[in-house]
Amino acid sequence: MIRVTGDWHTHTTHSHGKGSMEDNVRAALLKGLASVAISDHGFSHLFYNIRDVDRYLLEISALKKQYAGRIEVFSCVELNLLSMDGDLDIPPGYEGAFDLTMFGYHKMAGFADAKSAWRFLLPKSRGKKAVEKNTAAYVAAVGKNKVDMISHPGYGLPIDKVVLAEACALRGTALEINAKHPEFTVEELMACAKTGVKFVIGSDAHSPERVGDFAAALARVYEAGLSAAQIVNAKEA
Repeated sequence: MIRVTGDWHTHTTHSHGKGSMEDNVRAALLKGLASVAISDHGFSHLFYNIRDVDRYLLEISALKKQYAGRIEVFSCVELNLLSMDGDLDIPPGYEGAFDLTMFGYHKMAGFADAKSAWRFLLPKSRGKKAVEKNTAAYVAAVGKNKVDMISHPGYGLPIDKVVLAEACALRGTALEINAKHPEFTVEELMACAKTGVKFVIGSDAHSPERVGDFAAALARVYEAGLSAAQIVNAKEA
């Protein structure tokens, strides 16, 4: 059996969530988790973005102190893939400000240029050649940015997950098995695991009630035959 020890993908009212940061911390405590990350949407999202990064980090810092010895609280951000060149929306000067970072594709991100918006948003992005280009954008982002995780790979934009896994294995970047989005199939998990890439399980909770809800992700993990050693936020139960 595998026990997930921390939920590193949770949202709050700072972006697209319904609860406060402390609501998520308390929910994680009730679930018996050892750690929780506040990982709101990155800065270029057109509707759900962290608007005051300094206040965001200060609130997390206060929670770290308040809950020290009871649960580890991480500052995180879910950055947006902005361009075919692998650009992300981390503000200048904040590259090392977060305990953890992840990035993913979101349709309502403020893309860096018209070419990238055209590629990412139009139906032509779903063809075979487009999948190669989409994957290349992810790989470029992994190569030029220091990120810990990729959130819900394949959600909203088809990619070759095995090619991405190979790049992530070299860089020490984990692929998320997202409990909310089922795009990571069992077959893909098995193929990616052969590259040596590490995984992380996340709830992608947008309300405190869903913090620590890993059931859907764990079902795929067990079917794929993954071990706790392959998942950075898990251990053998």
